[in-house]
Amino acid sequence: MTRDGEYAGGKSIRAGLLGAALCVMAFVQPQASVAAEKVVVTGVLGSYTSGVWPFLIAMKKGFFARHGIKPDVVFVPTAPGLVQQLAAGSLDLVAVNGLAEPLHAVEKGAPVAIMRIIGQTPNYVMIGQPAIKSLKDLKGKKISIGGLRDINKIFLDRVMNSTGLKDGDYDIIVIGATGARFAALQSGAIDATMLVPPFNFAAVKRGFTSLGLVKDYAQDLPQTGMQVSQRWAKANMKEAREINAAVDEAIAWFYNKDNRNEAIDILVEASKGNREEIAESYDFLASIDFFAHTSAIHTAPLANMMKDMVALKDMSSVIPTASLVVPGLNEIVE
Repeated sequence: MTRDGEYAGGKSIRAGLLGAALCVMAFVQPQASVAAEKVVVTGVLGSYTSGVWPFLIAMKKGFFARHGIKPDVVFVPTAPGLVQQLAAGSLDLVAVNGLAEPLHAVEKGAPVAIMRIIGQTPNYVMIGQPAIKSLKDLKGKKISIGGLRDINKIFLDRVMNSTGLKDGDYDIIVIGATGARFAALQSGAIDATMLVPPFNFAAVKRGFTSLGLVKDYAQDLPQTGMQVSQRWAKANMKEAREINAAVDEAIAWFYNKDNRNEAIDILVEASKGNREEIAESYDFLASIDFFAHTSAIHTAPLANMMKDMVALKDMSSVIPTASLVVPGLNEIVE
């Protein structure tokens, strides 16, 4: 695990609190307001990407601070690792992750919950090597996804089933997060993968082929969500609600076109990415209404996902929505 310093106040939060405890004079310094904020140990998958944009905005624009929240960001290399650490109590919150992992965890009785939906529709783009011109050309090829039991597999099945191809007609290579899959595509180790913005734009500019939007095959499925430790949320309900409120503000701020340039600047600074590609990412995500506007949990999209997982024998049954969330934290919408 690695921790982020720049967006979490320039140093380890735990170290900052210890310093405040050791020095009475800290209470009369400008940092005193930080000491009053609730520190929330927050997991982020791999690095800052477009999927975590609202969380970055909430940090950078002070929405979390205004709600009394101080994220202490920890980078974790895999999606299952995020949920495992959440269940173990090493993390309080996961800023954004696929939804298959927490569904698996809840089914097994782990004390985790879906805090809110973040990506309410897929933003993946299927990208292939330059010689591959259509999805049907992927027969017998190597396709990389993030895991055999995650949202990537569900999306891949939706896409490939549309061509008549199924498991066994191509080789699946598991390679962690989007950045690692993009690197594997560039090296020639794989023939195709699904990439999120801005990696898909970078790939096309380098001559790789866009084979279509995953959204066209899986519009009824959500992509990502924020997850929370049930133990932490039940003991810190006020703070959990404040986090949802801050993210609501950040998403509304993101969709305000007057903030476009500043939103782009925030992700460029955090990800060290290419500004032109991140600008394309902003326009793309806004155009597909990617980010869920509120913390309300809609039952139908989650039920659709679980039905697909049951069909894949990845879950034994559909879990009631009320069992997936912390009681009293979210509005549940049928």
